[in-house]
Amino acid sequence: MKLKNIPNILSIIRIGLVFVFIALFFTDHIYSALLVFFVAGATDVLDGYLARRNNWVSNLGKILDPFADKMMQFTVLICLYVGDFIPLWFVLPFVIKELFTLLAGLIVIKRRSVAVVSKWYGKLTVCLFYLTIAISVLFKSFFDTHIVLQVILFVPAVVFAVFSLAAYIKHYAYLKNEEPKHGDILKMRKE
Repeated sequence: MKLKNIPNILSIIRIGLVFVFIALFFTDHIYSALLVFFVAGATDVLDGYLARRNNWVSNLGKILDPFADKMMQFTVLICLYVGDFIPLWFVLPFVIKELFTLLAGLIVIKRRSVAVVSKWYGKLTVCLFYLTIAISVLFKSFFDTHIVLQVILFVPAVVFAVFSLAAYIKHYAYLKNEEPKHGDILKMRKE
């Protein structure tokens, strides 16, 4: 095995963890499913770090990494919505944002053959997403009986998801209209 393939292997592991999450979630092992979600997040951080630090960026990785991220995030959102852990108004902004960034990112990769690196607002949105998911699972019974606290928990993540979506729309519109340059390296990898 070549070391430069480690980021892609981690992305493939993350895709496999999606099915582990689903199996655990629907067999009422909710806390184990949450742990799998965080392990998947750790593999995402690790594969991005290794790819950038060692210049192990590959064409496969440019597609595989965001696909694995979105697949896990969509799965978690759908499962937690179905399980009545999170409201629909929390799910929709994230699904719209993630679909947009996935499709727009693929267009940029195809047009420019570059890796996309996250912006600060994308990283903050992901951190709020993970925090909100963890709190909504760990303290479900508490938030079920305190609607005001539930709103306080979910609103910041939704606001940042909407802000990130608007910022990425503006950024991708600029990239789409700008002519690619020879040797152009854009720093925008994942949100």
